[in-house]
Amino acid sequence: MDSSNSSNVMLGRPGLDLKTAATVFGLLALVYYGIEISKAVWIGLTGPLSKVPGPWLNRFTAVPWKLTVITGKSGQMCIDYPKKYGEIVRIAPNVVMISNKEAVHQIVVEKDLRKSAAYEKFRQDKDIATIFTIRDRAEYRTRRRLLSHGFSVSYIKGLEPMMLSCIRDLEEVIDERCGAAAGGKAEIDIWHLFGCLTSDVMSETSFGGSFKLVKNGEHPIRLRMSQNFRRNAVSQDPELKRLVDEVIARRRTSQDKIAKPDILQLLLDTHDQNPEDFSDKVVMAEMFLFMLAGGETAATTLIFAFIFLLDDPVRYKRLVDEIRQVFPDASSPVTNEMTANLPFLNAVLKETLRLRAPAASGKVLTAITANTFPLHLDEREWPDADDFVPERWLSDYKGVPAAEKMSYYPFSAASRNCIGKQ
Repeated sequence: MDSSNSSNVMLGRPGLDLKTAATVFGLLALVYYGIEISKAVWIGLTGPLSKVPGPWLNRFTAVPWKLTVITGKSGQMCIDYPKKYGEIVRIAPNVVMISNKEAVHQIVVEKDLRKSAAYEKFRQDKDIATIFTIRDRAEYRTRRRLLSHGFSVSYIKGLEPMMLSCIRDLEEVIDERCGAAAGGKAEIDIWHLFGCLTSDVMSETSFGGSFKLVKNGEHPIRLRMSQNFRRNAVSQDPELKRLVDEVIARRRTSQDKIAKPDILQLLLDTHDQNPEDFSDKVVMAEMFLFMLAGGETAATTLIFAFIFLLDDPVRYKRLVDEIRQVFPDASSPVTNEMTANLPFLNAVLKETLRLRAPAASGKVLTAITANTFPLHLDEREWPDADDFVPERWLSDYKGVPAAEKMSYYPFSAASRNCIGKQ
């Protein structure tokens, strides 16, 4: 066909050629986007949220806020925006961020509002919700009831030997590195090592066996999951799916099904008892969630606790002395029940979670974001709010009682609080 006549090719109807069609489609697109832009401007300037303060561009489009999420700056913006604009901030055309203590308590605790579609980004399978991503309240209550036994104190106690075996691996690695170093002192990357430790604990207690990352180094599965966690989503990763399929198949044919009371066995038993409410796909989705959320968030808390303590020799010594009183040597048995009776240790962890909560807590709704970050740094609730002060959890600090605070949400709260916070 001659190129000069290509624009005259008929499109199935008399008189309609490619050039005309392109012009028509272009005009339709122009009109469509013109209408959408006009609507965005109209809503931004005259809609019901037009009087709510916030970044000027954000009132017309959600793109600026999405960019802060993609670039990892959303957490800092959750702190900066309330300082600049106040306790109620418009961060997108239809999204308002609220940082008022009473309002957040009402949203998170009292109202028990439905979660937004934003939580669907965290699904490994877009059609299967986990206990974290379920939006419907009735469905959430059913799922939580099915899983609650696996997070009771008695059940967790049965997992202690598995956790301690991973901790012993860590002790051995540190001893080996220090023993091989001049003067018995070695430089250790705690960010990497603690990430490996918590991944080993989670894989041992929920994935059917430890990855042995502390002993053997990085594992491609942890790298994939860590990358997904950092961009606030769990992609549909074929390699992760293959791994989980293999683990589940191996456990189903294994003879030690009853002998190993880990979270994987709990999920499989729950499926056997409730196949309609807890399908094979749900088993897989929940395994991804426990491995990802449990490992990364625990590692973040441990790492920042150590950073705070290494910057504060006095409090570091106080914690060491408290631990050594209860556990005088390496052979002393360690249980969750015993560590619960270490007041300064628990104060250190609470203070770390206040200053460095591992993920945004509260609820993200269609029109309201319960922003808990600035509540953890409110000088009215926390004197010297930017400082690491574990003592505030043990007794009155500068006139503020040590009791649990209404503005403390490291694990969210009420019916939607983190099932694994223990």
